[in-house]
Amino acid sequence: MCYNSLMEEKIVEIFDVSYEGSGVGKIDGQIVFVPKTLRRETVSVEIVKNKKSYLFGSLKKVLKASEQRIPPVCPYYEYCGGCDFQHCDYDTEKSLKIEILKKELSKIGVNKEIAFQQCSSRFAYRNKIKLEYNDGKLGYFKSKTHTLFAIEKCPLAKDEINALLPLIKQFLMLNKFVGLKSVYIKEIEKNIAICFLFDKNLIKNTKNLIKNVKNLDIFENISIYFGFGDVLENDKTELICLKKGNNLSKNINGKTFDFDISSFNQINDEIAQKLYDYVVENVETKRIINAYSGQGLLTFLLAQKAKFVYGIEYQKSAHLIAEKIKDSLEEYKIENICGKVEDEIQKILARDRIDSIVLDPAREGCQENVLNEIVNSKIQQIIYVSCNFSTLVRDLKNLCKFYEVESVKIFDMFPCTANMETVVILRRKD
Repeated sequence: MCYNSLMEEKIVEIFDVSYEGSGVGKIDGQIVFVPKTLRRETVSVEIVKNKKSYLFGSLKKVLKASEQRIPPVCPYYEYCGGCDFQHCDYDTEKSLKIEILKKELSKIGVNKEIAFQQCSSRFAYRNKIKLEYNDGKLGYFKSKTHTLFAIEKCPLAKDEINALLPLIKQFLMLNKFVGLKSVYIKEIEKNIAICFLFDKNLIKNTKNLIKNVKNLDIFENISIYFGFGDVLENDKTELICLKKGNNLSKNINGKTFDFDISSFNQINDEIAQKLYDYVVENVETKRIINAYSGQGLLTFLLAQKAKFVYGIEYQKSAHLIAEKIKDSLEEYKIENICGKVEDEIQKILARDRIDSIVLDPAREGCQENVLNEIVNSKIQQIIYVSCNFSTLVRDLKNLCKFYEVESVKIFDMFPCTANMETVVILRRKD
């Protein structure tokens, strides 16, 4: 039976949790997904979306609560789309994530025990946030909408970031920018940079915009940028530094690394370090490709153990930072290549015998020709680092024809959300 009435409240028994973290129930035999609910709960639901194969409901009231339900910390949790699991304790969140990943992997015949590296805190871990801006409001979008709501703080963000929000709001009120889309804030070792991202078409008015900026000096020791483009992490986005503050830098293994506000870096410092240590500990020690290598931090760490490492990164700003790291090394053990992995991997494999490859792609996963080049090569070991288990499972389906999964481990990079960072180690079957 197809349920047709929208905006009507229904009583639903939740019997499962989906891979996106929503509770799963049924109305007249039709599946309904209800965010922020748990198994064995009875809830009142308003149907807000009706698809052919499922319904989507908004939680109105919990009539019978699970024993694992707890009050959420965030005052915006009810309608914010950022978090999925603040309504349950950490042990429940951990169990759900392991179960979700195990179920997805079983679909392709992978039935390994899944290890779990939990974070020491579920809150105040994010070293970077992006806030939307419109009509004087600075905040986030409501779940699955473009309706903006203002926030006073984000419980997932580091304290240093939240402490700056009143200052940023004051700055925006004084300047009343036209065409401002979003505000990025990044923190590294308590040093902070802020980028105000404008519509790309405003690049023509840069001089006037910068000339009329008021009260820039309220940001003490903070680097301030104006960006013009669609998203910050893109070489096509033009960045202008209005004010230079303290460097975004970190000391790792006795070496100081400078980070760029526009380049990707893991948002959870604690878990990122544990993930990198795990990869370095388990990688083969000879010749390695670090694909999707970003700013070159992992390439550097791998080079401490391997004979030689190739780093492949498409974003030019990240590649240039990786080159600075390489140039500071006494021994030549790294070659950084600026290009797409799908274009560059064949060239490397044609001239060098690679023992291991580390794959850490964006959410879209690997291009098919990248996987084909790997399986047609002599590479014995793959370490696949993924922030999206859906594309991970898709890619593993192809790789598992030639490689055996040795281990699977979740690194909880994103507590309170249904997202997870996963490391899968594979060994060539022959």
